[in-house]
Order: sequence, then structure tokens, then C-alpha cells
Amino acid sequence: MTAHSAPPAASVQTVALTPTLNADLFVPTQGIRHPLIVAASGGGWRRGGRADLNHWGAFFARHGIAFASVDYRRSTEGAVFPDNLCDLETGICALHAQAQDLGLDGARIALLGASAGAHLSALAALGDRLPPLRAMACIYGPYDLLKHWQEDIAKSPERSANLTERMLGCGPFDDPLRYHRASPLRQITTARALPVFLSWGLLDPAIDPQQSLDFAQALQQAGFPVRRRVFPDAGHFWFTEDDLADPQTHAAKLSGDLLRFFTRVLA
Repeated sequence: MTAHSAPPAASVQTVALTPTLNADLFVPTQGIRHPLIVAASGGGWRRGGRADLNHWGAFFARHGIAFASVDYRRSTEGAVFPDNLCDLETGICALHAQAQDLGLDGARIALLGASAGAHLSALAALGDRLPPLRAMACIYGPYDLLKHWQEDIAKSPERSANLTERMLGCGPFDDPLRYHRASPLRQITTARALPVFLSWGLLDPAIDPQQSLDFAQALQQAGFPVRRRVFPDAGHFWFTEDDLADPQTHAAKLSGDLLRFFTRVLA
């Protein structure tokens, strides 16, 4: 760094959550005890990884919010639920336990997920295994897995290629209760109400936009404060693939709304 260059906005480190799972942690260089967003990437529960959301980590750290993009097991070799959910929950709890040492405020944690990561983040936030959360933000996730399975079967009847069935290890008519337990839409309770931010595109070919609309309506009926940002011309993948530096992208257009939401709920 030269005498005239600005210091980096964030320190970046890999944090061991368990012997096999890590997080990429972005912590603002200014101030102490920062609020934290814990993020889960997408990839159809099968592909992807924590690096997919690291551009969002840099973005939030520049604005004073720490960001941890976490690992979870993928269904590369078959059924992985509920182990993938347990991985996310364990990672959140580990970051909460290490908060003071990492320069974080363990009382100010929120979740963020995209696609399959939105599904797991929603399940984690609606469950009872986590320390208190301030909020969650979910981007174009599947929230009713029976309907998601049916939508995918309608596109391709080859069940071996069905990502939902691969992740859960069965079809919905083999084990209906498993699909119920794995569906965030079916886990909503008034007692777990917290602020929610949802965003999706109306041209999404991978996950029916109705999934997000139904989830938003059910959350509101249960007393959750819900904010929405819907893009009429957006498809899938834009949250992870768009360039945040290009103001014309959907991700860049969302970034201001998302920052204002997290700044408010994590204050």
C-alpha cells in the first residue's frame, strides 16, 4: 500500500466452523463488534460453494456489516438432507460462539441465502436450533418442496435428474412427511416471527416465482414483517453472477434495498 492509497475496507479470513466446514469471513476494518450476515450460496443443493457470494461480502463490509459465507454439504453423492441444514445451523452457532474473538456482535446476526441457500436459510431461521436472529433475506428460493418437485417433473420426467429428490433421497409420495419437514412454507409459526426480505424475478426458469409469492403471503399471514423486491425481467442466477459495479444489473439494483434492510434490522 502506498502512502496515498486507502486502507482495505475489510479483512478477509477463512474461519474453521467444524473440522470439515469453513466460512469466508469479511470484517470491516473500522470499528469493533460488527453486526453479521451469515450467507448460504445456491447451486441446486448440489453445486456451488461459499466463494459464490464473496462479492456480497466485500460489498457489505464496505458498509460496516460483517459477512460470512459458509460451507454446507452438497448432494454430489446422493441424499444430504438434513445434514446440509445441520451444517448451516452448526456454522451459525459456531460464528455466534466465536463472535467476540472475531470482532463480531453475536446479538446482531441475520441470515441471507440465494436459491438452494435461501431454502436452507429459511429452514434454519424458522427452526429452533439457533441463537436469536435479527432477520433473514431470501433470494429466489424454493419454499414448498412438493410443488418444486412437481414443477421439475413437469419439465423433465426423469426422476434421477430431479434435484429435490436427489437432495432428499426420495420422492414426495415415498415420504410425504420428509417433504413437509424440508419445506420452509410448512414450518412458519407466529412464535418465530422476524423481519424478512424476499426478492425474485418473474422470468425465473429454474424456480417458479409463485414459490416466493406464496412464501411471502404465508409469512405475512403469520405476522412476519415482509419486504419484497420483484424484478419483472429477471431470471435465475443473477444474485450470484451479476456485477455489483454495473448499475444496470439486477444485483446492483437490489443492493441498495438490501443494504437498507440489513442496516435497519441490525442497528
